[in-house]
Amino acid sequence: MEQLDFYIIVGYFAFIIFAAVVFKRFANTSSGYIRGGGAMMWWMAGATAFMTQFSAWTFTGAAAKAYEDGLTVLMLFWGNALGFFVAALYFAERYRKLRVDTPMEVIKLRFGQVSEQFYTWLSFPLGIISAAIWLNGLAIFVAAVFDIDLYVTIVIVGTLVTFVAISGGAWTVSATNVIQLILLVSITMTVGAFALYTTGGPTQMVANYPRDFVLGSDIQYWQISVLWVFIIMGKQTINTNNALTCYRFLVTSNEKEAKKAAWVAGALFIVGPVMWFIPPWVTAGLEVNLHSVYPNLGANANNAAYLYYIEYFMPKGILGLVMAAMIAATVAPMTTALNRNAGIFVRNVYQGVINPHASECQQMTMGKIATFVSGLLSVVAALLFASVREYSFFDLMMLFGALLQMPLSIPSLLALVVLRTPDWSGWSSIVVGLLVSAFMHFVFEVNWLLPLFSAEAFTHREYVDLTVVCALIAQVVITGGFFISTQLFYKPRTGQRATEFNQMLSNLTKTIDKDEQAKVDGRQGQYLGRMSQGLGVVIVGLSLAFDSWADKSVFMMIGSVIFIAGCHLYRSRNPCALASS
Repeated sequence: MEQLDFYIIVGYFAFIIFAAVVFKRFANTSSGYIRGGGAMMWWMAGATAFMTQFSAWTFTGAAAKAYEDGLTVLMLFWGNALGFFVAALYFAERYRKLRVDTPMEVIKLRFGQVSEQFYTWLSFPLGIISAAIWLNGLAIFVAAVFDIDLYVTIVIVGTLVTFVAISGGAWTVSATNVIQLILLVSITMTVGAFALYTTGGPTQMVANYPRDFVLGSDIQYWQISVLWVFIIMGKQTINTNNALTCYRFLVTSNEKEAKKAAWVAGALFIVGPVMWFIPPWVTAGLEVNLHSVYPNLGANANNAAYLYYIEYFMPKGILGLVMAAMIAATVAPMTTALNRNAGIFVRNVYQGVINPHASECQQMTMGKIATFVSGLLSVVAALLFASVREYSFFDLMMLFGALLQMPLSIPSLLALVVLRTPDWSGWSSIVVGLLVSAFMHFVFEVNWLLPLFSAEAFTHREYVDLTVVCALIAQVVITGGFFISTQLFYKPRTGQRATEFNQMLSNLTKTIDKDEQAKVDGRQGQYLGRMSQGLGVVIVGLSLAFDSWADKSVFMMIGSVIFIAGCHLYRSRNPCALASS
């Protein structure tokens, strides 16, 4: 790796730490630490919503999928776009109107304290598993670049993530997410455009692709691929809109701002992924043997499809910027996950059960302790995951979502859609979902479906795709069906539960008025704008290190995009300026 690349990565680490320290001053209450006090601008909330839906896994495991199977991988990310558009039309507004601080407070209002604690203690390990998978995605990328062991990267990045999340809670998390979004988009868009231009345009790129660009490789029955696409887009929509992921809409000042944040995230997921996967598609067209180029990655060499194009076709120094973007793509969802876990622990365990009369100081202290413990456990889990070799990295992510996330996601999605179910429908649906997952993993055999296709055997890809599809269909039909069927046992609530439930229904019908809204602090735009402008100037300055105008232009383009974004953010320090524009 060139010295310039190394200095860029070190500079990026220093920049993120500086941003975390600056925004620490905003988190002076427990509500501010947990959800920014409900005072974040829509673009900050939208940036966080976007950045928390992917990680460095996108540029390793998903890039390998793009390299091997062409267009198929886009459906996963367009499923995110569909999910956010659905949120903008329905769910974002409803979640924000509930006037809560954490997702588990939604569960408590809807299902009561038993389900709240059930969801709480199950969500902790799932969040840690997610973080472990994200860390591994980054570790694979770094191992290919530096030719070092995965474990060192996991520990270093895990430490950075924990520091950012502890320093200022939701404020530092969301502020660094905005900066990382600008950096990621400007770099990946530039790299994607450069790759598309040098390969001769989209038509030539598709013509060069060595396999079927639409269906990919290792597929005998197109019906399986179509079914996978349909089911995966549904899965992403469910994951985007369930109560456990509603935290991204709680940070805004009102429901209109929440809807704007959802529209922004959805739009970014339409365009962004197309540009992300152009480099691995181009690499596939070159018919490079990645296993010989990256022998240290072994069977996972295809995970370096994105990296290969950067290393061999982009100017020196771009690798460092791309590495910074990959780190950003992992830091963003991890810091958000740690902050979410801390908020859940403080509000739903510490204040809700252990110490109901906890002071602001005590809540802040417990929030930081919970963040540290979550960060530590995520690193340990990531180190364990680094040894998993049975499935590809992409398949591992899909199976995790199908078997572990969906039992919680389905009832928490239906919570605000089907209201006439008893409180026990919340926790009992999870039990049913976990039993379904156990059956699908330990008993169900995909080869039972061979007669449906009049086939003697499935290919490896078909086998894995059908495993995911069948698991998801089983969850939707059985777990979702069970939840809906509990309406048969519905009885009106009484006592305190009736009061809480009726207040929830009342909130859903009431607009958040100005008296309820936290004052939006214009310093958000001022600080982030100046930081982004400075970062843009530095990156443009890096162009002076090159003699070729082609190389100079890449850095000038990236830096200019970041600088222009910074100018717009700086204008947002005065909300009236944006309203009149």
